[in-house]
Amino acid sequence: MKNPTGTKNNHRGTFLMNGGLTHVRYDHKSRPSKIDIKCPNCSSLAIAKDEEVGDSLFVGDMSSSFKGSPFSITCTSCMYRKKRLAYEELTEPYFQFEGRGEILWAWNREHLDMIYKYLNGVPIKEHDYEFYHTYIHGDWKKYKTTYLKTISKGLSDT
Repeated sequence: MKNPTGTKNNHRGTFLMNGGLTHVRYDHKSRPSKIDIKCPNCSSLAIAKDEEVGDSLFVGDMSSSFKGSPFSITCTSCMYRKKRLAYEELTEPYFQFEGRGEILWAWNREHLDMIYKYLNGVPIKEHDYEFYHTYIHGDWKKYKTTYLKTISKGLSDT
């Protein structure tokens, strides 16, 4: 998966900063099975789905699909479709928001919902993405007011 600026940091398209192929910036040992990305054709919302895990929300690093090519992509705006892509072949995250520090991004709308609630002080206990709150970037917390406004505006535009 490309980092939020859309550039690749090495020849394989994975990241050198902390996360390897598991996450743009953090060292997760799991990833969601559904990832919202920018369509490679039109930059609209496209859904990348791990076809090998069924209805599971998350994929652990012990799954055979974790390092394989399990993703299919379907754009919600144009006719773009593609199958058998690896995680590192996915385009950048669809949900990205510039603030005063780092670019805040989320794997999908559900992940963004958890981040938004966490930054807003809303309890996230029992949220499907609760586990990932420990990986919220320090700048996102430090400048939470800016990010909350940017996320609200961005979501109202979509």
